[in-house]
Amino acid sequence: MKRISLILCALLLLVAGSCYQERPAVVTLTVQLRLDHPEAGIDLEQLEVRLQNKEAEFRYSERPDASGRVTFAVAPGKYDVMASGWFPVTRIAVNGASEEFLLTTDGMVDAQGASHAPQLELLLHVAIPNPLIIREAYYHGSATLEGANYTKDTYIELYNNAGPGGQTVWLDSLCLAAIYPYNSTTGNNAWSGRDTIAIAQMYWMFPGDGHTYAVKPGESAVVACIAAVDHKGRATSALQLNRAHFGCWSETLSRHEIAAGVVPMVLNMTGQGTAWALSIHSPALVVFQPAMGVAAWQSQAALWERYEPGKSSGTKYWHIAKDWILDGVECVDSPSSAIKRLPGTVDASYVWMRSAHYSGKCITRRLDFVAEGVEVFMDTNNSDADFIPDSDPQPRLR
Repeated sequence: MKRISLILCALLLLVAGSCYQERPAVVTLTVQLRLDHPEAGIDLEQLEVRLQNKEAEFRYSERPDASGRVTFAVAPGKYDVMASGWFPVTRIAVNGASEEFLLTTDGMVDAQGASHAPQLELLLHVAIPNPLIIREAYYHGSATLEGANYTKDTYIELYNNAGPGGQTVWLDSLCLAAIYPYNSTTGNNAWSGRDTIAIAQMYWMFPGDGHTYAVKPGESAVVACIAAVDHKGRATSALQLNRAHFGCWSETLSRHEIAAGVVPMVLNMTGQGTAWALSIHSPALVVFQPAMGVAAWQSQAALWERYEPGKSSGTKYWHIAKDWILDGVECVDSPSSAIKRLPGTVDASYVWMRSAHYSGKCITRRLDFVAEGVEVFMDTNNSDADFIPDSDPQPRLR
């Protein structure tokens, strides 16, 4: 009996010791939401606030109280915060996103390197969705019939999402671009937190005199990004981009091709490239229109063309104001370690593919509803909610 008692005592001591092991550190982060238009009467309790860990693919999600305050208790690490809401009756979207920051047991280190208490104020943008949206983007690549990697069949489809009775959109002088850095895995975005956004390499303008190329509600315009040709005999995607409405083509670019009947876009160079090279895994795409007009914007190079912050040589990048963007989508390779290039007012989150590169998949908008035979797609300015990744490409061609 004495031996049994000693054994029991030893086991109890082992269990007790394990209970007193040091617990993982926890940091309490407080986020306070603030609307840029408080008069909009938004119910803050209906918003979702997400804290994304930047070193692993997991996130925390909470709803704020009536004052817009929410608290997270999490392990130390790198994070960013995103908030979003969608009100289907009014079709108003509310979005905001923070820069990346570091939580430690001593507090918080923001993107500028300043240390302070773990408290964050997040400005939210209240927006009525624009009629013109990016409905589908195919950038992931496919394969040649011989099995090699293939990227010349990329395209972007624009769509008039105004619904029945909505306004016609004129594409004339609108611009299409990818945002710099090219990839979400670059490590950092030197322009993060600024009011202007850098364009990668080059941008393309729709031709026309102002009333040449109309897109009515429920109609699309497909833009072939590199080769507006029939890819059936070249690639497994078999995309017939010779039936695209527009093609990014210029005789100065060696890799670009265009078939008869496809309208060429107008090239504007911002670098020395030989092709409009979209990232195969993480482009950030925008449709924009300079407030002063394209010609006036281009004439102001001293204001809108600049080196990367901290540099005085190398490549200069043209910039656009975030308020010029009609629609944008942020694509990342994965949420962990992904940098944010578009402001939260344009895209509060991001979408990412789970399929392998060159798998022939695309991202496509989620259908919201159909009215009078016209499709209306989700447009909450939150790509994680608006887009379906790993979709089969189905461009609405001519």
